[in-house]
Amino acid sequence: MNEHLRDWLANATPDRRKQVADAANTTVGHLWQLAGGHRKASAELAERLQDASGGEIKIAGLRPDLIDLAHKVLLGAA
Repeated sequence: MNEHLRDWLANATPDRRKQVADAANTTVGHLWQLAGGHRKASAELAERLQDASGGEIKIAGLRPDLIDLAHKVLLGAA
């Protein structure tokens, strides 16, 4: 389960959910699948959702497993 996305979905209006999903080129149903842990967001989708939501949804909240990789790349230790 993805608590970050679940909380966002629970607090966002239906119109806001649809707006963000459309802007990220996905569906509200897919967002619920991600929130429930039935699917995992790709790095690209996580980035699109962060951009589409104006930062309300965070890449790190969707894919915390990418944080270590990002640090390695940024620090040149990959």
